Amino acid sequence: MGKNILICPLNWGLGHATRCVPIIKALSNYGHKVIIAADKGPLAFLQKAFPNMEFIELPGFTPTYSKSNSQVFKMIASFPGAMRDFRRDHRTIESIVKNYNIDVVISDNRFGCWSKNAYTVFITHQLHIQVPRLWRWARPIIDIFNNSFIKKYDEIWVPDDEAEPSLAGDLAHPTKSRFHTSYIGLLSRFNSDNQEVTEKENKYLVILSGPEPQRTMFEDIILKQARDIKDNVLILRAKPDFYNLPRDVSDNVSMFNHVDDEMFVKLVNSAENIICRGGYSSLMDLIRLNRTAYLVPTPGQTEQEYLAKHLGELGHFNWCKQSDFQLAKVTTPYLSIREKYNDIEDRIDDFIQIWTENLS
Repeated sequence: MGKNILICPLNWGLGHATRCVPIIKALSNYGHKVIIAADKGPLAFLQKAFPNMEFIELPGFTPTYSKSNSQVFKMIASFPGAMRDFRRDHRTIESIVKNYNIDVVISDNRFGCWSKNAYTVFITHQLHIQVPRLWRWARPIIDIFNNSFIKKYDEIWVPDDEAEPSLAGDLAHPTKSRFHTSYIGLLSRFNSDNQEVTEKENKYLVILSGPEPQRTMFEDIILKQARDIKDNVLILRAKPDFYNLPRDVSDNVSMFNHVDDEMFVKLVNSAENIICRGGYSSLMDLIRLNRTAYLVPTPGQTEQEYLAKHLGELGHFNWCKQSDFQLAKVTTPYLSIREKYNDIEDRIDDFIQIWTENLS
């Protein structure tokens, strides 16, 4: 018998929402009723992706990043507000569970979306959070804090492989784990049969993402540097809930607030070079589309900085710091990236089938 399942993606950019798409599809295919609780961009994105599903607006904590290259003190200052929002999320979830007869809550990295009255799942690729070098003394404290929330959930889903090849590296592989953890393979909203076109009509495709003000700061860097080159530059702004576009951009620049999946695939396939932040969901999508990229991590976001360095050392992606970025010098590795990770793709349908049988 199908269950009522509540999906709650984090609202820090679109990545947590996009990687929920294959999970939502698989759950629906196996007869479950899916209800989505989200906010802002993720809510708008998922409403467009699943127009016939039921949605609940669930406001969440939105971090504000510093303009500097370190986010430590900004995060410390945000801590009291985050804790208030986590507690509010939990109270709201308990009310939703009661009012909608929810059997299962699946939270993609929203710490407060657990319930005492439903079976709960937490999706994360960060079981071991990275910290800046000068703050490594605080890593045990941060792990204790992270685990104090994760332990409230009945099980953990990690979108990676437990063994090599691993995309998330140390992020998803702590030395010890006390939790019921399943490594469910890479998640992407795109189909595995998407074919790459051979003709590259555009020199650069820039996929923006992440919190402000760093998102806009990087956009401004791109627009400024695009004035000094003649090649075509396409910019995806990751703003599905926006309608207006910046004015006074150079003639070689085209901008989109948001595009549907079909157009996204066409733009990815038509670009000679792809530039993006390197958030984990973006990496999983690029691998599914068999494209590598030039990564420019959000300054001070240790997860993206670690992934860029980790994958750069493997030779799978090129990268640089935002302060060193030069659009005209961007190059991307030429390799079939899917071949590096094909053993951990396309698992989610089989996993959900087995999980559903055990849940019953």
